[in-house]
Amino acid sequence: MNAVTIFVHGFNGGVHSTRNMISSAQHAGLAKQVMTATITHYGRITISESKNMRVKNPIVQVLFENNRAPEFVQINWLHSLLILLKREFNVMEYNGVGHSLGSNDLVNEALMYEDDLRVPKLKKLVTIAGPFNGLQGFLGAQPVPKILKMDYRPVHQTKHFKRMLTYRDHFPKGVQLFNVVGKIEGHFDNDCFMSVNSARSVKYLLHGVLKNYRELLFTCEEGYHCSLNHNPLVFNSVNDFLWTEHPNLPNMQTRSTDAQALESNENKTLATTAV
Repeated sequence: MNAVTIFVHGFNGGVHSTRNMISSAQHAGLAKQVMTATITHYGRITISESKNMRVKNPIVQVLFENNRAPEFVQINWLHSLLILLKREFNVMEYNGVGHSLGSNDLVNEALMYEDDLRVPKLKKLVTIAGPFNGLQGFLGAQPVPKILKMDYRPVHQTKHFKRMLTYRDHFPKGVQLFNVVGKIEGHFDNDCFMSVNSARSVKYLLHGVLKNYRELLFTCEEGYHCSLNHNPLVFNSVNDFLWTEHPNLPNMQTRSTDAQALESNENKTLATTAV
């Protein structure tokens, strides 16, 4: 069986949060949803719409009944689900796609439980608007070119971020990470919910342990927190990253900056698109 891809929604999210991303992958013929895993308020896992796992690139949609549960609770629920997938469905490898808090859940589960042989091995990870360093940097105001040149290390680190740093070396080796970040044009450096600085800090967090890191920054209306997981441009990039051998992610583009001048920045791993 090839790697199963699990989609995890964010705080106050639900089936609608990842449905369009999953539909995009299915319509492109790249993957197929094989089950929905609903986790109740009490942590019980209910599997529905279960189909043959031995399809090309199977997808599991994860739903938390208590979509406002604390992060540490969701991390434990996610860990239990991964154990179940390996034990009951023989899942040996998985990819993770998370929006907002779902991104944190996936990263933290891998940081805390990498040594647990009961869970499948993580291969690829997509993080969309993840609040890795809380709301720090929310009120910054820098033009996009300057943002792209800024250090990924947060100047002011939350207690949670510092705690994650202590587990950095526990993160599984060989993982590829694709990070999607949003910024609303004309506002501060945030997507109306999450700061650009916080979302980008995952690169610093996992520096030295990732196989590679790619980043896509959306600006203007496309950069709104709750638009990123409904954006066809995001869908196409995520599909390309997860299920093609040589991902062809967008080149750097901004409305006000020459793309060629930016192309050498950050080892050609950053991508910005504006509409």
